Amino acid sequence: MRNAVQLDTSFLITLADPRRERHATAKLFFQHFLKERMPMAVSAIVVAEFCRRQQLDTLPIEQLMLVPFNHEDAVVAASFDFKDFKAEGIDRQSLKDDFKIIGQAHARNFGYVITDDVETMFSYCESLRKAARTHLRGVKLQAGFSLEVFTDNGQKDFTVVMETAAEYPAE
Repeated sequence: MRNAVQLDTSFLITLADPRRERHATAKLFFQHFLKERMPMAVSAIVVAEFCRRQQLDTLPIEQLMLVPFNHEDAVVAASFDFKDFKAEGIDRQSLKDDFKIIGQAHARNFGYVITDDVETMFSYCESLRKAARTHLRGVKLQAGFSLEVFTDNGQKDFTVVMETAAEYPAE
């Protein structure tokens, strides 16, 4: 299911809260996933984190695939050895949970993890991918809405090209 996307807690919080800076971007991605019928997975770990702030029924759960964290997911998560990524000021529990979420997405052969957490979740996912330890691609809301990450060759989508076209002088 390489077209499936694992939704991180920070993505869901941003999607659910119109006061957050990247709420509009999160909505555009969510609408894109619906339009393209991309399965959107939410881990039991993400549910536990999200429900610390608000009720699960505030999300469009009928559009989401709720997935339990099982022993196969745990084995893959453990193989990533989160201790290599431990840095000053990073909460150990959050680090472990991020790696469980990444491990689960990898174990289930999802293609993407979307997050509003660029310094940890996105960074971990991309570091593992660049080291050829996972196929997962990190998608960060900070980059704005673009379909570029969903293409194999990094080709930009037409709206991005047209937005940047004004930067080039006409002859």
